[in-house]
Amino acid sequence: MITEVVFPRSMRSAPRKTARITVLADRALGHDSRAQRVALAAAEAGYRVTLLGRADGPVLRLPGVDVHTVPVSETLHRHRLRRPRPGLRWPLAYRSEETFLVGHDRIVTRSLLLETRAAELCIGYRSFLRHAVARAVHAAARACLSLRCAWTAARAAQYRAAVRRRTAPGGFTHNAATALIRLLFARRAWRRLDPLLLDLEAAYGPVLDKQRPDLIHARGHRALGVAVRAALRAEAAGCTVKVVWDTDECAAVPSTSSRREAAARQADERAHAAGADVVVTVSEAYAERLRVGCRLPVPPVVALNAPRHEADSTGKTGESGKTGKRDGGVREACGLGPEVPLLVHSGAASPERGLLTVVEALPKLYDLHAAFLVPHPDDVYVGTLIERATELGVASRLHVLSYVPPEAVPGFLASADIGVVPVHHLPHHEVTLSTRYLEYAHARLPIVVSDVRAMAAATLKLGNGEVFRARDTADFVRAVGAVLTNERRYRKAYERSDMLRQWSWQVQSVPLLDTYARLLDARH
Repeated sequence: MITEVVFPRSMRSAPRKTARITVLADRALGHDSRAQRVALAAAEAGYRVTLLGRADGPVLRLPGVDVHTVPVSETLHRHRLRRPRPGLRWPLAYRSEETFLVGHDRIVTRSLLLETRAAELCIGYRSFLRHAVARAVHAAARACLSLRCAWTAARAAQYRAAVRRRTAPGGFTHNAATALIRLLFARRAWRRLDPLLLDLEAAYGPVLDKQRPDLIHARGHRALGVAVRAALRAEAAGCTVKVVWDTDECAAVPSTSSRREAAARQADERAHAAGADVVVTVSEAYAERLRVGCRLPVPPVVALNAPRHEADSTGKTGESGKTGKRDGGVREACGLGPEVPLLVHSGAASPERGLLTVVEALPKLYDLHAAFLVPHPDDVYVGTLIERATELGVASRLHVLSYVPPEAVPGFLASADIGVVPVHHLPHHEVTLSTRYLEYAHARLPIVVSDVRAMAAATLKLGNGEVFRARDTADFVRAVGAVLTNERRYRKAYERSDMLRQWSWQVQSVPLLDTYARLLDARH
């Protein structure tokens, strides 16, 4: 039985209607649910809100929010990747992508011209002597072209190897260079280690200087330095701009990244974290780690990236009413009837998310279907998962769907049977409840989660799902089977607990709005 839910209100004074807040995201806005939720909460609280992000995603419209996108050219970032220093390892490599392409095109055009000349010699009539000389000249040109092809191929191979090394650096040489840069440049090492930070500065800096808001909410670790520097320029011009830095460990450097990227993030955070007036994050454990690592004077504010709580989110039941499932939504998008078992995963696809475990379990789960909601269905890793499903003969039971708007996710997922979080054991998976876990809960789905610390503990305490050993396909099959045999039991766990209210954006946004009120009152 669903009871009326009363949410807390901020105890601080009402915000000044003239206060302007810019929510600055370091990524495409359509894929950043946290930035969208923050902007909407601030707008509903009466602030004048601008949401600023990259212009490489779908068009976004939010009620009461001025959405502004900026193209980020990534000139400096691409320059570093596409103009690798050959060094001793690749001495013959081309010095730039442009030179590489010019060399390749010259070979292609020269080869076509020689083919045309050969055709002329076969068709045109000449005297024997002139024909012999022309044949000899053509043979010499072909020999020169062969040598040039070999030389170009060698340089191209070394260039590709150098680019691959720049794209995914590692090894002793790169690690030693990273350590040397950190030693020599100290607080400014981030400039050398991650040129993308400077690209974002070039794109966002002029926009922030023109807007001159009262408060900048910097969403993501790459937005921190941009916001702090904009606040310093505003202060020099006689204005006061407060900075709230909102970061989460899920945005941390993934396991496949290099030591250079990890060092760049650490250097950037240590250089700019002290310039933020308040730090916000998503878990107590990561808040403590930030306080110690960045030497913050006060602990960060903790606010989960949770969906809004809807008291009637289970809606009307259809043929599957006995289990509380809805019709439509993800089930309709997959073209499945209510009797077909369906599990879902919502979120980006990458090796550490454990989606391969789900695919390899499908042959052992018979008629079970799996739906992956991903930001980019044509992603390379998604293609790898589809190829693996084809090898196992279960491609017809794997459905890849595009993202839906954040506020629609719980309702869209509610028609499934199970939500899965099969992540691997990595530091940023251990300490917080992921956004997709909270979305499954608000969809009233039973959850099958790997034995990462925070989410496994929440699942065992609430009784809303099963826990399996990460990367263990057999144990994943066991957990899914246990849920499917008694799905109603796991769904009823949400009715017995008040956790959905605590895991709601209405509750989680309260300390954030209190922070805004305190900072803006102090400013005025």
